[in-house]
Amino acid sequence: MRIATVLLLAALAPAAVAGRGDLPPWIRASIPAELPPAGDATAQVLLDERFVTVNHAGDIATRHRRVVKILTAAGREEAFLGVPFDDATKIKSMNGWSIDRNGTEYTLRMRDAVESSLGDYELYTDAKMKSFRVPADIGSVVAFEYEQSERPYLLQSTWYFQENVPVLRARFQLVLPPGWSHDAKWINYTAAQPVAPGTWELQSIPAIVDEPRRPSRIALSGRVGFNFLAPEAKPLGWSDVASWYLHLANPRSTPTPPLQAKVRELTKDTPDPIAPLARFAQRDVRYIAVEIGIGGYQPHAAGDIFANRYGDCKDKATLLRTMLKEVGIDAYYVLVHATRGATKPEFPSIGAFNHVISAIPVSAERAKTLHAVIDHPKLGKLLLFDPTSTLTPLGQLPEYLQDSRGLLVTNDGGELMDLPAHAPEVNLLRRTATLQLGADGTLVGTVEEVRKGSMASNMRASLQSRTAAERVHYVQSVLASHLAAVTAENIVVQNLDDPESDLVVRYTIVAPDYAKRVADMLLIRPRVIGQKAETLIDPKRNYEYVTDGPSLQNDDVEIRLPPAVKLDELPPKVEIRTPLVQYASASTFENGVLRYKRRYSMNTFAIPREKFSELNGVWKQILGDERASAVFK
Repeated sequence: MRIATVLLLAALAPAAVAGRGDLPPWIRASIPAELPPAGDATAQVLLDERFVTVNHAGDIATRHRRVVKILTAAGREEAFLGVPFDDATKIKSMNGWSIDRNGTEYTLRMRDAVESSLGDYELYTDAKMKSFRVPADIGSVVAFEYEQSERPYLLQSTWYFQENVPVLRARFQLVLPPGWSHDAKWINYTAAQPVAPGTWELQSIPAIVDEPRRPSRIALSGRVGFNFLAPEAKPLGWSDVASWYLHLANPRSTPTPPLQAKVRELTKDTPDPIAPLARFAQRDVRYIAVEIGIGGYQPHAAGDIFANRYGDCKDKATLLRTMLKEVGIDAYYVLVHATRGATKPEFPSIGAFNHVISAIPVSAERAKTLHAVIDHPKLGKLLLFDPTSTLTPLGQLPEYLQDSRGLLVTNDGGELMDLPAHAPEVNLLRRTATLQLGADGTLVGTVEEVRKGSMASNMRASLQSRTAAERVHYVQSVLASHLAAVTAENIVVQNLDDPESDLVVRYTIVAPDYAKRVADMLLIRPRVIGQKAETLIDPKRNYEYVTDGPSLQNDDVEIRLPPAVKLDELPPKVEIRTPLVQYASASTFENGVLRYKRRYSMNTFAIPREKFSELNGVWKQILGDERASAVFK
């Protein structure tokens, strides 16, 4: 599904030819005599101003003005302007200016812009962009103005005012036809009162701080969603958005004779028709998007999708819905966003989504074997399934959709609902190592890793596109973060292309100088590979800490030692139990074998700020255990 946005694809815009021009007064007026401190910001937005006018026909005209001070070399990306358009959106004017440190002025007009496609994953799309880059260096001030007109599918608009750099002044002015009104929903920001009818102004908007493992920008950014209301109209609710989508999609679910024949073939003599039909939509229909006009939201006809054997997410969901209907199962669309936290309940909008999955009714008995099931008060148990994700087995959700939100589309409208997070044991890594330590301190042996759930899908994504030689290099690069001078050989991968089965990776390792001699003592680290503890979290950071999601990871390592060594001391046992993380490890030595067993469970997708101290305490204990050595003589 398409979301219109300004993409900063600087590589598409040629450098401007220098030329002096007269600056509009609003640019000079926006430049303060002295800038406030900007810390380590790459740039400061001096002005971001939008004038939005709506007419009786529902057309929206926008004039956008922007002035930015470039503070660092990285800030020069602000000298690029890209304005999207398509068959329903027109660019009326487009201008750019800059003033360098010496006071030289430059001007660009729309005739200087280059036009390019906005296609990313689409085979064909009518979404395009005009762009140019104004001359700029550190210390330059750049400014842009463009005018755009569009007729949106729904009478809404969103004012994004918070960015990755600080904004000194942001202004939004709204002009509606007589008798019309608006409804404003503030997101991630304290609501501000209008400074004049239809005009809002904000000062000193802090930047979205770039912190490791923070939520995505779209999940954090302050913005306002506007509904534009004709007389007696009401703001859109989630049910209205769902009904709008169902009106587009329903006519596309008509079966054709070849489709019906395929359903009979796939479901013949099977007690569970869902599995073969889901597998067909997921694996036998290539992901190819053709999005023209309303096609950014409306799926193609099911018969065409089946005949062509290709389609995008909404096409795959439509084909599956149509095929399931043939066996008496009424499946539903679920609109989702592939970025966790992007969909905010405060502002119902079709723009809150960029992906479509399926909700399939299942029996209570069948639901016991599935993980991606929700209980609906009217529809019963619904299995959530993403036909687009070829790496995710039936019964599970892709990691990026778990613990998120989705809009269930039903014949009665729809509702925003929470999507489930899988339990840690669904996402399993079980590592078993059988190793031997030579008299020279070299560690050799075999390692087997068995993965399920997201632990498997993430590894499949890493390995599928690589050649055999590249897989060796990949495994060695992972091992190198735990072992010095290690080599990996004889890599065997099982079930790489079968997401319904466990992913198994086996390899042999050779690690010279693994054991360390200190005086008359021999130090051997029982934990050979696999790091669980992460970097300690800065307690002063601004945002919650995003993890890799719930998982259960077990290690069982055996190291057979030379017969001459004698045990002196083993690392102490460790046991940690918190609501966020559980960890237990123990080392033993018996019959010449040093054995290390541990169990690590992460239980959440995000750590709130008030839990940072607790988590840091956990990381410190785990780091201590991972570095600990058994002492032999």
